[in-house]
Amino acid sequence: MRRPFCLSSVYLLAVLALSAPFIAVEAPDAEPVPEDTCDADAVDPDLLGVWHRWDALAEGDRMRFYFFHEGGFGLYRYGKVGLTNTHSFDYRAEGGHLELTFRKTGERRRVPYRLEEQGGRTWLVLDEDPREPGGARYFKAPAAATGAPCFDPAGDLPQKPGVGDLPREPGTPAPALLAAGLPREPGAPAPLAAADLAAAERIGGRLWGEEVRYATGGMGFSIYQLQPQAIDGRGVGWHHRGDYDEWTTETLTYRQRGDRLALSFPLRHDGLETAILVSGSGDDRTLQLAEDPRDFWRAHTYRDMGPTFAGAVAPSACLPQ
Repeated sequence: MRRPFCLSSVYLLAVLALSAPFIAVEAPDAEPVPEDTCDADAVDPDLLGVWHRWDALAEGDRMRFYFFHEGGFGLYRYGKVGLTNTHSFDYRAEGGHLELTFRKTGERRRVPYRLEEQGGRTWLVLDEDPREPGGARYFKAPAAATGAPCFDPAGDLPQKPGVGDLPREPGTPAPALLAAGLPREPGAPAPLAAADLAAAERIGGRLWGEEVRYATGGMGFSIYQLQPQAIDGRGVGWHHRGDYDEWTTETLTYRQRGDRLALSFPLRHDGLETAILVSGSGDDRTLQLAEDPRDFWRAHTYRDMGPTFAGAVAPSACLPQ
């Protein structure tokens, strides 16, 4: 069985989202095999970074890019801003030729490449692009122009959430007031302290994942990556589905109110409201969706895989989603 990624599986998992947030989850355990290696000596430093097919800014703009890492692995992403598919690959670049080995299929292509300067940009020209009939060229994007801000991993660890940001039903007292000792019905349990209530109910700022090992080898996943909710209760996020060689990424918005969750997927113009249950704590914390809109409305239980901003690793260039 192949490892999910050579050189640094944690690194590529950290750029799974390929958006402003970076995630780091544990790679599935597998025995390394001799042929699964990366040769850093066969890397052209001029190739490193993100190369865009087109300018892509607004939601729904078409998007295609290659990303080359110094460790000899990379990503090819295509689709539209907000709804994309990603293929991972290993590569070698020597003597003006680029050899790409796509991890999911094992497809191997050796194509000539060259770099050109035009219009104030550096272009990667692939006359025999394995993903574009007739060839294509891609412009190099600096980190500040990839469509997503870059974050200092040391400064973006999640902070303890403030209770005031929690949405609640109109007319109900704030959790902080409940904790302060307001009267309650006889026999009712004592309310949680404000901080405990926030931690127990809040699902934003977390990565919720479900992983399944395949009998045929490899591991599949479904992951909801949810950014913290804003003061108006709205949060943004992404849903990732696939395995550690190919996966889709879809932008979403959400609102959580107690045990109800409203999800909306703008590019597909669909969404729903479902009951949820958050239970457990620490490594045993889970989020149950009564109706999962990304598995035909079947119930699913996702485990808390940690904060959205992992901070342990961060790409040298910020990649657009």
